[in-house]
Amino acid sequence: MPIYPSIRSYFSKTCITEKYGVHYNEQRKKLGLYPIPDSWGRRNLDSSIIWYNPIGNLGHRWKNVYFKGCNIKEELDLFAFGYDAEKRQYTKVLKVMTRYNIQAKVVDLRYKLQTISSTRLVGKAEADSLISTLTPNDSK
Repeated sequence: MPIYPSIRSYFSKTCITEKYGVHYNEQRKKLGLYPIPDSWGRRNLDSSIIWYNPIGNLGHRWKNVYFKGCNIKEELDLFAFGYDAEKRQYTKVLKVMTRYNIQAKVVDLRYKLQTISSTRLVGKAEADSLISTLTPNDSK
C-alpha cells in the first residue's frame, strides 16, 4: 500500500521535531549552537520547520530547521539587533547557518552580519559578542 505524500510529510515533520526540536537543545549547547526556547511557537513547512519567538522584534527571532526525510540538513538562526517599526524591517541582523552531513554532524558554520547598507561574514567570537549584548528577554 503506498504512503500518501501528506502522511509521509507528517511523519517526516514529527521525526524532525522529536529528533531536532527542543529535545536536541543539550546537543546544540555542546556544539556551541543556539537552543530553541521552550516558549517559542512552531510552523511546519514542506521542507523546514520554523521555531519562532512570538514576542517583540529584537533578539533571537527564529530558527529554521531544514530537512530531507528524517535527516537534518541545515539550521538557520536569526538574531535581530535593530528594527524600523515604520518600515517594518530589521536594520541589523546576524544570521547563523549550520550545515549538517548525512550523519547529522556539523560540517559548516557561518555567521553573516547584515545591515541596511552592508553584509559581511564574521567569526564566532564577534557573533557571540553581539549576542551577549541582547537582554535575556530578547532571546526567550
